[in-house]
Amino acid sequence: MLSLGPIHQVTFHYIIMKLRFATVTLFAGLLVSCDDDVLPEKVPLEVRQNLLNTFPLAFDIEWERSGKDYEADFNMHAVAHSALFRQSGELMQYKRNLQSSELPEAVARSIAQSYPNYKTEEAEVVVKGDTTTYQVVLKGKSGELELAFSAEGQQLPQAYWD
Repeated sequence: MLSLGPIHQVTFHYIIMKLRFATVTLFAGLLVSCDDDVLPEKVPLEVRQNLLNTFPLAFDIEWERSGKDYEADFNMHAVAHSALFRQSGELMQYKRNLQSSELPEAVARSIAQSYPNYKTEEAEVVVKGDTTTYQVVLKGKSGELELAFSAEGQQLPQAYWD
């Protein structure tokens, strides 16, 4: 049997301790990264059917839980979409990515007037019932802003939907 001197034993134990810490940290990170993902077969049939009825060309569908509801992230016409469904299958709201050039003129004008030192980094249209809003991420020297606007260009106080 190999005998290690006291200094080598301390170094050996230190290395083992660091490896254990790194392993625990790695597994904790993996668990957090897949916290709410749901396999398609675990999503209620009504929810999956309503997604495909509403968005028949959806592909690359990924599901996750959002409280009691289900959120689908998918692509359609080469554009990223998200849709939020109740357990019953009812569509609550959906959104899709936009090019900043696709924002309504009133929204673009409001951003230019109110935030002249910012550039539109991301834009999305959000539809909830009969209400359509536009949410944007603006980037400037002071950082990023997440804002929502009505189609008429009025800034809204509502929360930004990630």
